[in-house]
Amino acid sequence: MSVYVLSVSKYKLSYMSGFDSALVTFESSSDLTAWRIMKSGSSWDTGTLLEELTKDWSNLSDETWGAQSTKSWNELLKLDAGTDVTVQIDASELDLGSNTINVYAKGTNGVWSLRES
Repeated sequence: MSVYVLSVSKYKLSYMSGFDSALVTFESSSDLTAWRIMKSGSSWDTGTLLEELTKDWSNLSDETWGAQSTKSWNELLKLDAGTDVTVQIDASELDLGSNTINVYAKGTNGVWSLRES
């Protein structure tokens, strides 16, 4: 499985209004059940977690069933391959200087993607 970063709205952030966040849009080549954006580290479970989404039963327990009742089982448990995901990264989540940001996805087979070079 591969994760493709489609766009990044800003490569340099500051604490000034209008320059304090960036949007990152990515997609996966396979259906996925989770994704994570990590600062530093070399895998999905190393570094500092910035943002994540997990589509499993534990995630659903935080939401009311009424809000989910219009979704199919597939929508509840996975994101389809090729679905664009856009996430906001805030300057307050980063260290001063350069930061390495990596995007990882977990396939329906339970395997996480590798760090892309």
